[in-house]
Amino acid sequence: MASFIPNLPSVARHVDLKFRSALLLSQLFTKSWGHPDYVKELNPKIDLVKKSTKNGVTAYEGFFTSPHATLFPDHMPGNVGRAHFRAWLPERPSPVCIHLAGTGDHSYFRRQYLLVEDMLKDGVGSILVQNPFYGDRKPPNQFRSSLENVTDLFVMGASLIAECNHLFNWAETLGYGPFAISGVSMGGFMAQLAGSNSQRPISIIPILAWTTASPSYTEGAIAPAVNYKLLQKQLEDPHYVEKLKRIPNQNWLDKMHEMTARNGDSEAKNMMRILMDDFTSLEYYPTPLDTSLCHVFLADQDQYVLRNQGTPSYEQLWPNVTVEMMEGYGHVTAYLLKHDLWRKRINELLRRQQQKEAAAKK
Repeated sequence: MASFIPNLPSVARHVDLKFRSALLLSQLFTKSWGHPDYVKELNPKIDLVKKSTKNGVTAYEGFFTSPHATLFPDHMPGNVGRAHFRAWLPERPSPVCIHLAGTGDHSYFRRQYLLVEDMLKDGVGSILVQNPFYGDRKPPNQFRSSLENVTDLFVMGASLIAECNHLFNWAETLGYGPFAISGVSMGGFMAQLAGSNSQRPISIIPILAWTTASPSYTEGAIAPAVNYKLLQKQLEDPHYVEKLKRIPNQNWLDKMHEMTARNGDSEAKNMMRILMDDFTSLEYYPTPLDTSLCHVFLADQDQYVLRNQGTPSYEQLWPNVTVEMMEGYGHVTAYLLKHDLWRKRINELLRRQQQKEAAAKK
């Protein structure tokens, strides 16, 4: 591969930045900061619209009402609140992995082609979920992947926590297990949040993510897509600031003013740091039940997901986690070239989990 891509580290950084510049037309958070809330888990009915068996694999397609939509319907109006999924499960009981979608992945095709089909050859089933605000769940006025509100990202994470656990429960009733959850980029962030809230020990494989999304949205290659000018204007609106002050059990505005005085960045960028840390940092989520089943992939030339600003490492937050650095790769080049490695590690973790569960039963 070195002969095909000379000086891979510098090329990897260049590809990340050029790829993002080509997508600057798609801005993020184009309306407001929104209103963050929390989620609890319910037990909705799953409706199957398709079921077929071929070559020893049963394919399912279905939907259910997101538990978050039941509790907070204003957060997920209309089609956003209906969780769509597809599953490919071997006829015999087997391990199963949920693969969450990354930024811009509105369909099932890429994950099915790059992950599902080869993992089935190794006897591992897969479940693909559509992210809230993506695909069939995209609000009618949203442009492509451009989330309208900052809080849409937090709603996405909270919703997927409950939705993924519900799908694990469904697969378990069919006789499947053990389970893993994985995702790339934004999907990796979502996978680690959902996995940390799992009711059972599962393998968690975040790929091209970090312990918090804060550096990505404030310093990474995607940061120029954030409409900071609009968000700054909103923070200068006394009526909106008053609404923020009335949210209980937080001191976001005080933190924002302190950070702005210290680092000289805009209030909007510092508020983004504060909210991203509060809602996405693994510091504030449960430690996975078995961190020896957690395997993290990082790329040393990644320009999207930055590991800076004094944020904690995975090793600090998840004892016994394994971190695998992909040397010479950036965000985009790793995505294009490393799926075979990711599949291999997921399969290895699930086999190890099977062995541990078998040993515990003796």
